[in-house]
Amino acid sequence: MSTITLKNDNFEVVLNTHGAEINSFRGKDGTKYVFEGPESVWKFHAPVLFPHVGRICDGFYTWEGKEYHLVNNGMSRDMEHKLLESTETSATFELTENAETADKFPWKFSLKTHYELTSNGLKFTTTVTNTDTTEMTFSLGSHTAFCCPRNTDPEGTTNADYQYEFENKEPLTTVVLNESAQLKADEDGTAPIFKPYGEKDAGIIPINKDGFGNGHFFTKFTSTWVGLRNKKDNSLVKVNCAGYPYLMVWQGGNGAEGAGGNGFNCIEPWYGTADAENTDHTWENKSGLISLEPGKSFTADQSITIER
Repeated sequence: MSTITLKNDNFEVVLNTHGAEINSFRGKDGTKYVFEGPESVWKFHAPVLFPHVGRICDGFYTWEGKEYHLVNNGMSRDMEHKLLESTETSATFELTENAETADKFPWKFSLKTHYELTSNGLKFTTTVTNTDTTEMTFSLGSHTAFCCPRNTDPEGTTNADYQYEFENKEPLTTVVLNESAQLKADEDGTAPIFKPYGEKDAGIIPINKDGFGNGHFFTKFTSTWVGLRNKKDNSLVKVNCAGYPYLMVWQGGNGAEGAGGNGFNCIEPWYGTADAENTDHTWENKSGLISLEPGKSFTADQSITIER
């Protein structure tokens, strides 16, 4: 495990080879945008989710008669990634199949995570390549946690001074989850099922100390970004979600604390879903999987833009 620091005139980012994860993302004024810890609150910061997103029921699935074992949100976040290349402002990491992945995922693969600082944020992409000889299926996503409130907010600022905002201010559709954050099934056993979210103002999700339980899950949106808006100063942190079929929001830490506290709110664009509560554990029956032919690649873009 080692870290690498990227810098430009506006930002500094610390990346970790463990999980190819953002450990910190700060503005030149010291503003902490990404949650930095402590581990007692949450041990992650911005995990990359592969080859599964969300809950895995009972910790296993089957493929061609064999049982494989995954934790929730896949294996990538818990594994060491190789640093392929880096400059003062960019870095690329790669995870490939190895002895540790053999019990977790049946295919040969390459997962490359690329970061590049820009004048207004951080380009953040993940690319999966099928290096096997047969078709591969998988899910892919991210789970970036943003400080909310931030350390440079005025004293007395709380998470209630922020809100989630969908670009197009569109009425939202939610994917129904059970209390264990699994896809809820209808009377006929069908999952996922959808319903109107019912927000007061279209595309706006208020934030408060009560949080979002195990997460609120959305689909059928047309917005190309979802952001956290500071209602006091109108600043905005945006995450790209163009083309994504699903997006999760979740709150962790003590979000009600004042500025400098340990509260954070996550924006999680996903290609894929958690297991259904009535899953038969068969991999090919999971919803939202991406299919890749041998030699083909798929890229997800979850870049972060800062507007102040």
